[in-house]
Amino acid sequence: MQKRRGTLTEPEVQYFLLQIIDGIKYLHNRQIIHRDLKLANILLDENLDVKIADLGLAAELFDPSERKKTLCGTPNYLAPEIACKQKEGYSYEVDIWS
Repeated sequence: MQKRRGTLTEPEVQYFLLQIIDGIKYLHNRQIIHRDLKLANILLDENLDVKIADLGLAAELFDPSERKKTLCGTPNYLAPEIACKQKEGYSYEVDIWS
């Protein structure tokens, strides 16, 4: 849709963004970090409902205080915690950045 139309209206963006937030919340409630959220991984079905795709880099956290240290994701979408703070690690915040 973005490639075909170029721009979206503000109500459309709000509609999609609320669904993306719900999808990320769903993953995080199940202790999963996506780690590669980007426009190419946000799909729309025939009803214009958002689907979050490509969980190939996703990671499960087994403890709320667990921190991942793997350098992964698409470079232009990397959160600073992944790119610069590998020793400290990262958690759910990287999906919010992306």
